[in-house]
Amino acid sequence: MKRLYLFLSFLFCLSALDAQYYYLPYPKIGKNPGELNKDNEYPPNGGLPAGWTTIMTGPQASGNWTAAINLPITFYFNGALVTKFKASSSGVVTFNTKTVLKVDSNNVALPSALIPDSSICIWGLRCATGDYIVTKTFGTKPNRQFWIQYNSYSEPNLKAGWIYASVVLEETTNKIYLVDQRTQCVFNSAVCQDKTNITLGVQVDANYAVMVDGSPDYKSDNLNNFLVDDNTYYEFIQGTQSQEDILGLQHDFKRYYLTKDFPLTVNGTFRNTGSTIVSKVVYNYNVDNGPIVSKEITGLNAAPLSDFQVSHPDVWASATKGVYTVKSWISLVNDNPTGTASDDTIRTVVNVNDTSIIRKLMHENFSSSTCPPCKPGNETMHAVQSNFPDLYSELNYHYYFPGTGDPYYTQEARDRGNYYGGVNAIPALFLDGTTNINPNGYTVPQFAELQEIPAFYQINPSGTVNGQKIDVSIEIQTIAPITATTRLNVAIAEKKTFKNVKTNGETEFPHVMKKLIPSSAGTLVGVVPAESSKTINLTWTVPGAYRLPLDAQTANIINLATENSIEDFANLEVIAWLQESDKSVLQSNSADLVFVVGTNQTVEKKEISINPNPASSYFFINMAEFGKDQILKVLIADETGKLVYAEKTNLGSLFVNTSNWTPGLYHVKVVGKNQEANHKVLVVE
Repeated sequence: MKRLYLFLSFLFCLSALDAQYYYLPYPKIGKNPGELNKDNEYPPNGGLPAGWTTIMTGPQASGNWTAAINLPITFYFNGALVTKFKASSSGVVTFNTKTVLKVDSNNVALPSALIPDSSICIWGLRCATGDYIVTKTFGTKPNRQFWIQYNSYSEPNLKAGWIYASVVLEETTNKIYLVDQRTQCVFNSAVCQDKTNITLGVQVDANYAVMVDGSPDYKSDNLNNFLVDDNTYYEFIQGTQSQEDILGLQHDFKRYYLTKDFPLTVNGTFRNTGSTIVSKVVYNYNVDNGPIVSKEITGLNAAPLSDFQVSHPDVWASATKGVYTVKSWISLVNDNPTGTASDDTIRTVVNVNDTSIIRKLMHENFSSSTCPPCKPGNETMHAVQSNFPDLYSELNYHYYFPGTGDPYYTQEARDRGNYYGGVNAIPALFLDGTTNINPNGYTVPQFAELQEIPAFYQINPSGTVNGQKIDVSIEIQTIAPITATTRLNVAIAEKKTFKNVKTNGETEFPHVMKKLIPSSAGTLVGVVPAESSKTINLTWTVPGAYRLPLDAQTANIINLATENSIEDFANLEVIAWLQESDKSVLQSNSADLVFVVGTNQTVEKKEISINPNPASSYFFINMAEFGKDQILKVLIADETGKLVYAEKTNLGSLFVNTSNWTPGLYHVKVVGKNQEANHKVLVVE
């Protein structure tokens, strides 16, 4: 009997040991666990990629469960194999599929008898109209992930807003992840600042659970970004946390270097995932699996779950042109081996070149004709740009506030604001994606510092406007390779608008975004090797007729599927830029779109004369043959086809200043209403 008692006690101890989880936080890590799921975060039939299965659609009463659903992966919860699950409208996923307990949406702390045993919680949600629970499997056996996503879901503190959050089950490791993906508070059709109050955690039973810090009032600090770039997640691991353990996070290397930039210091950022303070480590690195360089680093004081940086005293001395994989890792912590060695290592691919391309600095400016400080901000920005002709691209997103907002605001402008974390104050200027400033404080040194960063790509956009059909072609030439995560963003913009005047004193507006093609998500370029090129062709047929909205309120904004706000189809341009997943812009460029007279119209050839020809510092174009009462468009291109001059006039003669032009032959084209003329002019010194 005593032996039986001891045996049962032993089993109880084993059970108690199994009934234990700990978690590691990854705040704002900007990726999903394991990086298997790279899908954009949209609702079903609203942009959500293929492959997701909807298992619940709102509205649903609080606590309603789905049917029991088979797990498509092998998964052990708390050491026991589970094969089915069901999900609650209130944000609870349980493996206790026989439970009839209705989990109310009014969440409390864990553990709680209000929650079934063997459950995972994003507890405190509501299921309204337009809310979904969707599932999808990523990866290949035996390393798959199964995602259960509360998609565009409701939560009382978000008012009419939404949250995207997921329970993720990982095969083989049996880890559980809670992923905070996308959040927006909305009240009276405007963005509000309230945060969620929910419970995140894993409950084994009514006596044992592990909660994320802040629960049951966990406040999602995520942004309304449909990409994974700002995601936070929490990793739940079964067992006991090691005393000494390290997670490798990132190097501080840039992706691209010139050979003259060497030597480079290897700096690694790590997280202390152990339960004791890290005071010293052995830090190692190698390049392309070459010789290992090791050194002991002392004087550290990294608390549990804190991040710390170590710098290797032995530099990476030199490199020739090529692509290198730099690997660094910590092998000893406080003289002891780390608990889980597999995640101690950081790997970074570094491209080294001996040449570069001049950077065209991308300006994405959020502005509005109802914004008083936007007018001087735009003037300051243009004054700075005037010092750097042909070294920048500019695109203006007109926004929905202050007041009633700019009439030319569109949802795609809002999408770009959300991409950058939500633009809650304007003017706001993003320089090459990563530098956010108020343009009223923009300076020449700021422009110069960013523009002088070497670029390794050339973008050559071009295109035509034929009726309301716009065709663009973007040629990308590479010195360094392009990775699978790089996106090409393409905007059709109107070079100048006049009809969206409101209250801030501006009467004309340059480079106004009209459409992002194919959408605000851009286009994944795909892997492109170094020293090669790729051309991407895109088409947009402008829908409907022109409309000038009253303002930027929800009921009035332009519907890009049925109408447009283009004032002059002969005044459009294409702006293109390459952007990485960390939001950094690799290169940008812009070009005027060529306005083509429809083939069903007869084009009358006219004659123009140019005097003097050859010209040194100026010439006149005589266009009297076109007659009066029409606007003429004058285009002048050099021998390569690059447009160097564009003007619209209703005069019969036009003066052109060529004092700063490169000597050579230029092509002059004048376009009127179903009329055109061509001529050549030689510019000499």
